[in-house]
Amino acid sequence: MVNDYFAPAPMGMTPEQHKRTIAVAAALAMAKESVSASTSASGSKASWDLQAVANEIANLADAIQDALEPDDEM
Repeated sequence: MVNDYFAPAPMGMTPEQHKRTIAVAAALAMAKESVSASTSASGSKASWDLQAVANEIANLADAIQDALEPDDEM
């Protein structure tokens, strides 16, 4: 999923936009797996999971980008 993170950005997209798009797609894929896990059997739990994911997707994408970017403090 994140293999293209450091690839050149498509035309019409800045490198920052490209990286964010990749990170958000990875976060959404992780959220999809989490919500569809066997522990999400009931409709109300799935609904709650989706709300929780919606509230945290930006934070998850931020964490993915932080993990992928080189640490300049070394």
